[in-house]
Amino acid sequence: MTALPPPPRRRGVDVLGIIAVCLASLVTLPALGVFLIGLIPEMNAIWWLGLVLLPLLVLDGVVVVVLAIIGIAVGVRRRGPRSISIVALVVGILMLVPPFLLWVGSAI
Repeated sequence: MTALPPPPRRRGVDVLGIIAVCLASLVTLPALGVFLIGLIPEMNAIWWLGLVLLPLLVLDGVVVVVLAIIGIAVGVRRRGPRSISIVALVVGILMLVPPFLLWVGSAI
């Protein structure tokens, strides 16, 4: 009898990247919805929801960036997939840009 070759090694899943993308979508999608609905002239009163969503956007953006950085580090260390963590990092940085621009714009 001949020995069978070992089965090919399965590559792991980028769990932290998936969690970070899911967390990013929890706040990004409602914020985008409020922005798009606020563009309708009859719905200008919805902008007050932005005051509620803006701090949540900052908190969630920080959590997403931290999870994505940890996911990238784990992926590099294990030589596993890290593409979803990179996408989560980009989305997390984009989540932090609007509050940062509002903060910088009010300081000028």
